[in-house]
Amino acid sequence: MLRFVDPDIYRTGTTQSETGDFPDVLTGLDDIEFTVRGYPISDKEKLLLILISRFIEDLALTCGSGELHSTFQELSRLDDEYGTKMMYEWLGNSDVNTHVYGVRDDPDTADDLELTIHDGTTDEYRHSWVVLFKPDTDDYQHVALVAIETAPKVWRSMWTYEPDRVERIHEYMLKNF
Repeated sequence: MLRFVDPDIYRTGTTQSETGDFPDVLTGLDDIEFTVRGYPISDKEKLLLILISRFIEDLALTCGSGELHSTFQELSRLDDEYGTKMMYEWLGNSDVNTHVYGVRDDPDTADDLELTIHDGTTDEYRHSWVVLFKPDTDDYQHVALVAIETAPKVWRSMWTYEPDRVERIHEYMLKNF
């Protein structure tokens, strides 16, 4: 029996963050450009972006300080998935300076979270999937995931641990979001 998983409604939970168990085979694919397709084109490819996003969020939470910047296209996505909501509640209650970006499609969604909210309607807000962490200590890695929606449900993506690249992505976000 074939089973299809719609990653847009997939319940990621927080198991990886609670155990710190992220597969090296995936987290080691940095600086390689790839394309993933979302549901219904593919029922699994987009899960890679979700896993790497969780990995970066977990790194920020484990570090306990620094800056995290995450785009959500629509801010309501902070509340429509259990694992995401729980992760951003944890981040909001930590000393990580957490910024979230998206179209404010539901005015009340993120207001109860202790986050810095950036809302807008430009293409950057609507078609970018960025999760970027800049630690304020040398004990943790800089890391950024960048995925651009090039067609409906199709993402051109890559992530990097290179501090200079992470800083350039951060500067772009500060200027264009």
